Amino acid sequence: MNVKPNSHQRDMKTTIKCLVALVMGLTVLTANADDEKDYARFAEELRQKVWSDNDPMFSNYQCPEKYTNSQLYSAVILAARTDVDVTRKSYIRMTGLMMFGNPKMLGRHELNRMLIKLNDAAALKKYSEFDYSTFKRGRNYRGLEEKVQQVLGVRVIKPDGRIVNVDSKEYAVTREGKKDKDVSHKLAVPGLEVGDVLDIFTYEELMVQDRNVPDFTFSFVAPYPMLHYKVNCTIDKKFTVQYRSLNGAPQFKASTDEDDNTVLEADVSNVDRVEPALWYNPVKQSPLILLYVQDKSVSDKKIKSLKNRDLQANPDYEFILRDDFSFLHTHKKKVKEYYDWPLNKKLMKDELARAKKVDDKEEAARLIYTGLLYSYRAHDDYDAYTPYHFIIMMGEMLDRCNVPYQFVISTDDENEPLDQLIHVGNVLWLLKVGNTYFAPPTYQGMTAGLLPARLQGRKAAVITKLADHNSKYDLVMLPQSTAADNLDDVQLTATIDGTTLMIDRTESRTGTMKEGTATIMTDEQEFEAYDEYLGRKKEYIQGVNKRLREGTQQQFTKQNEQQQDDFKAEIEMYHDVTADRVLSTEILSTGIDPQHPEFTYRTQYTMDGWVKKAGSNLVVSVGKLIGSQAKVEGSTRNRSFDVNRSSPGLLQWDIRVNIPDGYEVSGESLSKLSRSVKNSTGEFTANASVEGRQLRLVVSKRYDKSDYPASQWQDLLQMLDAADEFTTMQIVFKK
Repeated sequence: MNVKPNSHQRDMKTTIKCLVALVMGLTVLTANADDEKDYARFAEELRQKVWSDNDPMFSNYQCPEKYTNSQLYSAVILAARTDVDVTRKSYIRMTGLMMFGNPKMLGRHELNRMLIKLNDAAALKKYSEFDYSTFKRGRNYRGLEEKVQQVLGVRVIKPDGRIVNVDSKEYAVTREGKKDKDVSHKLAVPGLEVGDVLDIFTYEELMVQDRNVPDFTFSFVAPYPMLHYKVNCTIDKKFTVQYRSLNGAPQFKASTDEDDNTVLEADVSNVDRVEPALWYNPVKQSPLILLYVQDKSVSDKKIKSLKNRDLQANPDYEFILRDDFSFLHTHKKKVKEYYDWPLNKKLMKDELARAKKVDDKEEAARLIYTGLLYSYRAHDDYDAYTPYHFIIMMGEMLDRCNVPYQFVISTDDENEPLDQLIHVGNVLWLLKVGNTYFAPPTYQGMTAGLLPARLQGRKAAVITKLADHNSKYDLVMLPQSTAADNLDDVQLTATIDGTTLMIDRTESRTGTMKEGTATIMTDEQEFEAYDEYLGRKKEYIQGVNKRLREGTQQQFTKQNEQQQDDFKAEIEMYHDVTADRVLSTEILSTGIDPQHPEFTYRTQYTMDGWVKKAGSNLVVSVGKLIGSQAKVEGSTRNRSFDVNRSSPGLLQWDIRVNIPDGYEVSGESLSKLSRSVKNSTGEFTANASVEGRQLRLVVSKRYDKSDYPASQWQDLLQMLDAADEFTTMQIVFKK
């Protein structure tokens, strides 16, 4: 349904058009003159235009009484607006006496403005400083021209109504990149205080050649209450426009302007719900509109959903999915033509021969997966790896070994669910062999057959018949792991040395608990593990081209040195404080072998100040040995949104503290260490005992699910509070 804009909406469109015209004129000038003065002039003119806009939302600085309580609301957004314009321009490109076709320059222009009242010191700190890139230009990896420039505007409205514009002289200039061509600005807002209202805008302009512009995401909820929010989009009539409203977001009101361009508008008011800071996934939970603007002349010709230059509001997901079937079908047929088939087949000769002899087809698939991952990591073209490349190549390997499989298409938790698909590029391809799903590797040394957390429990299309646009499939839910599948097991021994604790910690992780931690493994350690599991006759370094071998060895040495810093960072992440000294580090198991999927490492280090003298006694902060725990305070304890964690999980600690000679454990302090909280969300338990000359703590924390309804938040808080409180516990050793 087309809706005619009212007078102020027409004013908004006129404003954004003026901004785009101003940018387009300056883009040519800046690109030719390479003069920062042009950018400064443009930025100042842009600020003047924005501040002179007569939108009544941005002239009302009064905050309703209920939002002034700083204990409940750190800040409140009085008004917010997003204006978008997407343009398209063809031109003739000439080099010397040669003339080349008609490249397309696509422009993406986005203005975000917000009026926000600062209620406390946390909000003041967050909005006191800004750091942003001003302009950048050059060519992308395809040699195509790209230009980006951004502008920030800030003014302060004082409680007495005074409006203070932040002068352009307050913006500090920094330069980076080749010949200092990448210019950034830093701003510390002068005189900003709690109780002030900030009027802020950001403007970004991106010009790209012969490729589509990035998509837009509009969120109708914010970290603070929001009184008004409007979105206005003007899109050149030559584009195909696709959008999806998710999680209760409003629908766009569609119209056309005098040039027959597409105009989309949406607005909300009085949004009291706020985005939580902990365990929240905006794509799964926030009211969002995902907007894709695409030019079929620079898109793959096989994308039939872009055939018509039209507006597609919440299209049937199968309309988009059919294009993905077509891509998969095409790439499968051309694997030997477009992929490094000869090289991968050569590198995997032994694995292919072994896999053909394995009766267990899932085991054969794990062997091929691991061998292929090694193959990609081993040859020089690893930078060309893509998840789609990997899955297509693995499918071809399975065909060679007579291992039956099915292709699977899904989306991860950073994208819309498959049955709400809005863009062909938002999917991932997987393979299913028997009951095991094989996903593209997402981190170093990933175990074959392990489904990453971001794919677990997601809707997926298991293809029963692969054809061009008419594939047959079953819509299923990908498997969801249990807490026991995702184990973080800590074995820790602590010894007192004066006021210092000497800590020997061995940590073993399985399942999704490995994600993000395996990066401390070096390439050399990874390749050694591959060589061992795959039964390679010679180690990786011996297979490296002699011309490159010395450089590779130097890289290994450099990574081994860097690994010490990585372990220091791991210790700091575990305890939330830096170790005084790191004594030794060791990787015990890489998790590459599917029969031994745990990633295990050992660190020895010291923590000073964790032992204090109280007269003749010693007081030891033993609670800190389980590491830092989530602390939920203030307004964050109130929650209306569901809880979204990455996966279920089980954390276990077996901690032993050596009792110094001449000391005994205080029975009173020992009794305070044991506790148990069990409810509908999981449990936190701690048991303390004395075994010989050791204090032993056996602690467990279990999350039964990845997602919890908001109604279970208080139960979850009980568990979180118990774990956080335990970190403050001490033991007294009596002389």
